[in-house]
Amino acid sequence: MDSKKTGRDRGDGATRNALLQKIAVDFPGNSTSSQQVRMWAAMQRAGSITTTEARLHLEVMHPAMRVLELRRKGVKIEKVWALEPSEAGRTLHRQARYVLLPHQGGAIAPELIALLLLAMVAGLLLLGVIA
Repeated sequence: MDSKKTGRDRGDGATRNALLQKIAVDFPGNSTSSQQVRMWAAMQRAGSITTTEARLHLEVMHPAMRVLELRRKGVKIEKVWALEPSEAGRTLHRQARYVLLPHQGGAIAPELIALLLLAMVAGLLLLGVIA
């Protein structure tokens, strides 16, 4: 896989972590909709997102709920169980990895477009770009 396309790391996690941190900066805020947008963007840009990554890099404390909310809006998301390092990184734990299913009609659901726009406007307001 092309690391520039999927955000996969080069073995040290640098590329993937930087991508996830950029998503957190691009879509700031702690509202439910902001967290949903960050989860969706991570699945789009990085190919997938784990529970630990969502908490650590995206500041989404309840990733499973955000995924459930996105599913209710029509986003097709697959949950794959995987052994992944914990936040401390010492041992492997069984945790969810969320992946967008391909070929979802080729369009973004209107509700998701609204969420993206809302998050972008909120980010611009927070940064003082618009008044």
